Amino acid sequence: MACRMLVGIGKLPLGRLLDDFKLMAQNNNERHEHSDDPGHIQGDGWGIVTGRSGEFECYKNAVPCWRDPKFADLYKLDLDFIMLHARKASPGMAVKYEFTHPFEEDGWYFCHNGTIYDFTAKETSDAQQLFALLLKNAQHRKDITEAIRTTARSLKEYSALNFILFKPDRLYVLNMRGKRGEQTPHYFTMKYVQADDYVVISSERLQSCGKEWREMQNATLLTLTIPDGGIQIRDISSGNALGKDLSPAKLFSTRVTIHH
Repeated sequence: MACRMLVGIGKLPLGRLLDDFKLMAQNNNERHEHSDDPGHIQGDGWGIVTGRSGEFECYKNAVPCWRDPKFADLYKLDLDFIMLHARKASPGMAVKYEFTHPFEEDGWYFCHNGTIYDFTAKETSDAQQLFALLLKNAQHRKDITEAIRTTARSLKEYSALNFILFKPDRLYVLNMRGKRGEQTPHYFTMKYVQADDYVVISSERLQSCGKEWREMQNATLLTLTIPDGGIQIRDISSGNALGKDLSPAKLFSTRVTIHH
């Protein structure tokens, strides 16, 4: 897959974020290695997790976001959490609802960007198999950071393992490019911006969030705690912390209700 995704928490500039996400999906936002390819659009399905005051809902559809009437309805909402994914299917993978991100299991939401060649099963996508492996490792280790590290180390052939993994009290974003992604490093680099009252992490810089974007280094894991919004980034190989940013005071309440 060569997908685009973002997650935002706090007092979000929602309408402008949605505009930017649509531009990303249509390959009309930030310049990268695929910018001049008119066929490189993320139109093989889209999905969203919306949140307000700790209540979350998921919607997805195997059509381009700009052709789905549901996308226009999002502009009317008042949200303090949003997780968006636009899919470009890996070669040989079907375009259908079952393969559309985000995926949900055991209270976790997950979306991914990249193609993983270690997985060979065709009845499920590489992203679904990555998610399942992550959850399996998490059950054995109880420490999600260690589970992510173990999962990443076990895989050898991929363009990128970039993913967003979310539960109502915590968020993890992995930026990990493999040898097969070395020709497109900018495309497979996650970026983030932290304002006084919101945080956005995205496949691309977004005009709606200003110019203070930072790039994640390769093979790093960003952890964001909720509701305080504190960010920490670690080297996925060593586990060493690379830095901790100042925390917005409060992004949203801790009351949680999941709607399926």
